[in-house]
Amino acid sequence: MREHLYIGYSILYALESAQTEGYHDILWLRTIRETSLMSDESAPTYNPKHQTMLEFVADRIRDLILSRQLEPGERLAQSQLAERFGVSRTPVREALQKLASEGLVTFSPYKGAFVAKFSSSELMDLYSIRIALEGYCASLAALRITDEHLEQLEALLDQMKEEYGRADRWRLLAANREFYAVLYAIPNQPLLYELTMKYLDMADAYRRMALAQELYFKHIIGGHEKLLTAMRQRNPETVERLLRVQMEEIRAMLLEVIQEGKGEKQALVRREKRR
Repeated sequence: MREHLYIGYSILYALESAQTEGYHDILWLRTIRETSLMSDESAPTYNPKHQTMLEFVADRIRDLILSRQLEPGERLAQSQLAERFGVSRTPVREALQKLASEGLVTFSPYKGAFVAKFSSSELMDLYSIRIALEGYCASLAALRITDEHLEQLEALLDQMKEEYGRADRWRLLAANREFYAVLYAIPNQPLLYELTMKYLDMADAYRRMALAQELYFKHIIGGHEKLLTAMRQRNPETVERLLRVQMEEIRAMLLEVIQEGKGEKQALVRREKRR
């Protein structure tokens, strides 16, 4: 009981101290080494059998943002993007709206769309809330998990491993979210589930930022394996501890990426001033 009260106060403190509005300040991460910097000639072409026009355009713009070919804060002119991809402005407009829901694009009244910026303080605030909420939710799940739930989670983990082997990181990211969605639905507390998933999804842009890190995927898969072992033992304390540690390590990893990105940007500015 005392432990649950402590967790509840931790959540309230995190919510009160977080500045979760206006999610875009200062930052950017280093060049994503695993994302190839493709010229328009070598970029993927639209295949209607495999994706819609909206998905194709969203994927292309997303790749350009994550590879920093489109810089943080850069204006995204719909007409220029439409011409670049050889499409009309309609799928470009819809793609930008989709990317805005992912946190990669922001809209400014009368100015249009821009590549989003992020800050280390926002990362700290958001993950503080996530750690409190998700640790508590996972501990409740450990008390109520069934064999059917375990089978669902194991199947999703296997899917993540397959996507990792195929180097399909977008599908891996989707399977990872589904893993969390199944896990946090187990306690059968709708309000807790809604709040937990809300903050998980608010971190989506940061999770996409983590695509730059090979270690991130190995860390996630390894962490889920340990989590499932504790789940099979129905051990809520171990489950909560494992999830908290895993998320704290991911937060530290992302914070390092952000700070390195700031350092690179500052070094570039200094070099430009010397010229």
